[in-house]
Amino acid sequence: MMNLYKFEISVNGFLLKMHFCANEESGLKYTKNYISKFQKEVANLEMRVNIYKREQHKQRYNRKPYMFTKALHEKAGMPV
Repeated sequence: MMNLYKFEISVNGFLLKMHFCANEESGLKYTKNYISKFQKEVANLEMRVNIYKREQHKQRYNRKPYMFTKALHEKAGMPV
């Protein structure tokens, strides 16, 4: 199933990026790469990642909303 997970990357309450993927592992890998690149090249800020997973419905043609599963916090690293 395509786009089973949705990842929202935000800084100080502002949404930077939304990433959709089929499994959680690939989404975590993508967000970690995005966060490290952003913190090195743009600003070294604390970032938050909200992870959502699609609900399972019995009806076939109903839009399935994403349900919040967990949040991750990526602390700001040491300045170089």
